[in-house]
Amino acid sequence: MTAEKIVIPAPEPRPDRRLIQFSFKHLDSANPKFRAEDCPIEFWCPLIERLKGYSHLPVEVFQDQNNPDRRHVIDFSRTTEPNGFTSVDTDQLAYEEAWQFDLLTNRPWRVAGLLVEEIFYVIWLDPNHLLYD
Repeated sequence: MTAEKIVIPAPEPRPDRRLIQFSFKHLDSANPKFRAEDCPIEFWCPLIERLKGYSHLPVEVFQDQNNPDRRHVIDFSRTTEPNGFTSVDTDQLAYEEAWQFDLLTNRPWRVAGLLVEEIFYVIWLDPNHLLYD
């Protein structure tokens, strides 16, 4: 009598259902290209609406770079800021993914920051799309 092996299938990976949250804890007001006070009044309502919309998205959906809002990982070597987010504590956040997204399709308005687990830390408000030339 031979013992049959029981094969237990590996569990399917569970989708990341955590919802995106936003923080302005690391907002950089010192960089002259990305100052909040340089954002036109018309910038603020679309910003709030975009953050509100994203706050209903699971992390994995937010990370899908095939999207209409120009939401993608930032390759700083291809930007006007090759050193990246220099205002952030590099020991703590240096290896996290930098992202950007737009606010309206017909405007150059962008937001750039770091995605750490489910929290998107807004670092730069970029109303003139100066991160890329």
